[in-house]
Amino acid sequence: MLQLARGLILGLTLSMPLHAADVAPHTLQIATSLSQSALSNQIEQQLQRAYGRLGYQMQVVRLPAGRSLQMTDRGLYDGELFRIDGLQHEFSQLRQVPVQLATIELLAFVRTEQKDELRDWVLMKQVRVGFVRGFRLASQLQYAGHPVPVTTLEQAVGMLVQGKIDVLLEDQQSVLSVLPAKTEQAGISMLPGTLARAGLYHYLHQRHSDLLQPLATVLEKTVAGAKDKRPLPKPVQPALDD
Repeated sequence: MLQLARGLILGLTLSMPLHAADVAPHTLQIATSLSQSALSNQIEQQLQRAYGRLGYQMQVVRLPAGRSLQMTDRGLYDGELFRIDGLQHEFSQLRQVPVQLATIELLAFVRTEQKDELRDWVLMKQVRVGFVRGFRLASQLQYAGHPVPVTTLEQAVGMLVQGKIDVLLEDQQSVLSVLPAKTEQAGISMLPGTLARAGLYHYLHQRHSDLLQPLATVLEKTVAGAKDKRPLPKPVQPALDD
C-alpha cells in the first residue's frame, strides 16, 4: 500500500508542468579583462542575450588580461568574452565562435607635450612603450623601443600621464573609458594612423565545442540586427585634448 502511494505521488509530480522560473539555467563562467569600455559592455550584453536564447546564463569573471587567457586555456573557465582573431592557433584548448562581434584598432597615445617629437616613435630605441599584458594586438607589434607590459589599463594610462612610459598602445574606446570627464586635464593625445586592426570573436573552451554552431547561429542574427540599427559613425578626432 505504501509503495502504491509513493508511486501515485511520484506520478503526479512528474506530470506537473515545469515553469521557466523553476528550472535553473546552466551557467557558463566567461572570463574577460579588468578593463571595461562601451565596446566591451556592448559585446557582453550581446552575448548575454545570445546565451539566454539557448537556455544558458553567462557569468562574467574579470581578471588581469594575461591571467584570464591562461586560465581559460587550462579549462578553469568556460570561455573568453572576446579576443582577436586567430587566438585559437596559439591556445590549443580554445575554440573560436565563427561570428565577428566587432573590429578593434590599435592606436598610439602620448603626452600632448611630446606628440611632435614622438611622431616617429616606432624607430626610436629609447622609447618606453606600455600596453596591457595579454593584449595580443599590442604585444605582437614590432618597434625599436622597450616594451613595458602592465596589469591594467588604468595603470598604463597613469604611467603615461606620470611620464613613466612614453607611448601607450591601446584602442580609443578603452582609453576614453578610464580618462577623467574633461579629457584636456589628462594631457594625452592620440597620434594619427592605425597601427593594427583585428576582428573580435568570442571563444569557448574545447569542452563546449557542441555550443559553437548553435551560438554562432544566434549571434549572426543579433549582429546583423545591430548593424541595421547602428547610427553613422562620427569622425575620429586625432587629439583627445583638443
